[in-house]
Amino acid sequence: MRISLSKFLQLRFNVFLYKRLSWEAVFLYIIILGKLYFFFNRKEKYKIEEAVESVFEGCRSKSEMKTIKRNVFQGIISHYYEKLFNAYEKIEGLKIFFEERIEIHCLNKLDNALRDGKGVLFVTGHYGGIEYIPIFLALKKYPISVIAKFETNDLKNTLYTKTNNLGLKIIDAIQKNGVLTSIIQELKENRIVFIECDEIEEWKPSQKEKIFFLGKMIGVDKTINLIQRKAGAEVIFGILHRFNLGKYSLIIESYQDILLRFCNTPSSVGKAILEFFEQYIYSYPEEWYQWKNYIKIKTLSGSGIRVERPTPFPSLKPALGKVI
Repeated sequence: MRISLSKFLQLRFNVFLYKRLSWEAVFLYIIILGKLYFFFNRKEKYKIEEAVESVFEGCRSKSEMKTIKRNVFQGIISHYYEKLFNAYEKIEGLKIFFEERIEIHCLNKLDNALRDGKGVLFVTGHYGGIEYIPIFLALKKYPISVIAKFETNDLKNTLYTKTNNLGLKIIDAIQKNGVLTSIIQELKENRIVFIECDEIEEWKPSQKEKIFFLGKMIGVDKTINLIQRKAGAEVIFGILHRFNLGKYSLIIESYQDILLRFCNTPSSVGKAILEFFEQYIYSYPEEWYQWKNYIKIKTLSGSGIRVERPTPFPSLKPALGKVI
């Protein structure tokens, strides 16, 4: 089986069933498809397991490592379920689900960032329920622009049609005119542009600014720094933490909040964001679904491997009620 898991789950026959089954049945079906996929793609499965072992070797017991690996695969399956639910559930259904299932923390930080009129660079990662964030905020009337890559035209057309009336703009990652130009333009219009700090295959590493990321010494990706410098936009970090498929928490941190977490001020926005996000990965590895690309992280020549790990975040717990 040479196609990716994403394409496999979005084969026409599978999409045909998704649209006709209950979402509970869809989730069970995706679990079966996921097990089938990894059975025939054992190299990819082993690659994910080796990545987890590489990052947590020496700081987790064998039993803990086994649990982490199992949870990581469950997290990957959960991500694709959310991706499909987000694409094929009706807007009315999504709105009800979001209102009932997502806790909101510090949304005022997003409001404050928009007041300067220079746009907001909303930096996130391949973590938790990321697929829900843009439509969730668009439903709350925020001007959202999202950079997106689509595995199938069906998914692309479905999302374009669904979001057309929400004020949500989709920036196609493979457009001819250049993604960077589109991002700058969207920010100049005082919009919120989503960008992922862990697009490993798209990184443009700096030769001067270095950082340890998941145990590897790398050059800091210059993309976020370049965009922020050109647009002068405010920078926000946000993730949607998944407690389970029925409970999420939207966490938003301003750049100033992030700087306060570090004893020494990082040399750039991109470095600070990645260091901060790394703490979430160490604390909740099952929420990150970029493990298969860990091997693609290019280590700077002559650099060592970091042994110590960042201090984990305190355990996140869902509140009893929704926080606005």
